[in-house]
Order: sequence, then structure tokens, then C-alpha cells
Amino acid sequence: MNKKKFPTFKHSVLTILLALSSYTTEAAPKSKSRLNNDLMLSVGNLCEYIGKIQTDDKGSTNVCSFMPSISSSLDYYLTPEFALSPQIGATLPKSGRDENITRMTMFALMNVKYKTSFMNFIVGTGLYFTRVSGNGGEAILNNGNSTESFPLPKDAVYSRNLILNLGGSYDFNREWSGEIYTYIFNLESSVDRAFSAGIALSYHFGEVL
Repeated sequence: MNKKKFPTFKHSVLTILLALSSYTTEAAPKSKSRLNNDLMLSVGNLCEYIGKIQTDDKGSTNVCSFMPSISSSLDYYLTPEFALSPQIGATLPKSGRDENITRMTMFALMNVKYKTSFMNFIVGTGLYFTRVSGNGGEAILNNGNSTESFPLPKDAVYSRNLILNLGGSYDFNREWSGEIYTYIFNLESSVDRAFSAGIALSYHFGEVL
């Protein structure tokens, strides 16, 4: 009578590994190409502190001004729909109502992004820095009933805020997308709460890191 040969432990493990390898190879083409990371460069315009900045002696406040911004972000996909999206950026230095003062802003955010078939939803938090610099001296300004002298900064002065970022983006194709967003300052204070809003156009370099 012939004896039946049972597979050895080594043979069983090898069979399982070969099966898993075959399954992974077949499943790989079904995954999305942007599963690991996607490096982006964005240019846009930021409207700072909407309705909070006085623009003339009559008490009018700002709506939006031209403040070009540039930023870079990296989408690291944990799933085909969900990504971590750290971002750094800055606005270009610009003079305001007082030509003796130059200011610019810088921001560093940790965003998360959720992709749908229609658009991408973005939420995050981070730090927002404002840099004010000048040549020193003083400026004579109207304080309502008379004039008063105000010192001008000689060295660069920085202020820092913790902000909340809410936004959305739309992919035009694999290389280009558009984004709208709002930064919320002093969320816990109804008196000091302020909003900045912006738009941006982004170019996707894809998986380069």
C-alpha cells in the first residue's frame, strides 16, 4: 500500500507566501497613483482680517486687498481618500497705508484632507506669524480731534497667532487644482475673533519624495 505524503511545514509556508505574493501583484494595479505623497506649489491672494482694518478717516473697514501669497504642501495619503497635508507659506512683503512700514506674513499649518468624487475638504490648525519692519523715526497721524506722533519700528517685530484653517479644493486634472480657504483667529473670543480668506491655484508635482 502506498503511503500518503503530507506537506512539510516549510512547504506550507512557501505555498502561503507565494499565494500572498500573487494576490498583492494582482491587487496593486487597482490602487490609486496618489497613495503615498503629492507635492504641491501654490500661488494665490490672501484677504487679511476682513472687516477689522480701518481704511480711511471716516471709519470704513477693509473687504479685500491685493496680497500675493506662495505656499508649498505635501499630501501624504494614509488611504486613497484621507491624507495628512502639512503646509508652509508666506505673503510677499508689502507696505500698507503707511509707506514707512513693511509687513509680511508667514504660516505653518498641519492640515488634513478628505477627497471625494466632487471636491476635497480641508481642515487644520497652525501658527500664523506677522512681521512688521521699518526705518525707525515717527509718524504724525490723525487721532480724531487732533494729531499725534507714533513711533515707527526700526527693527523687525514679530507677532504670532494660533489659527484654524477651513477650506476646500477642486482638482481640474492631475496637475492643477484650485483652492478656497479661510483662517480663523481667536476662535474662543467673540470680541477679538477675526477672519482672513484666500484663493490659490496649485500645481501638483506628484510623488517626487
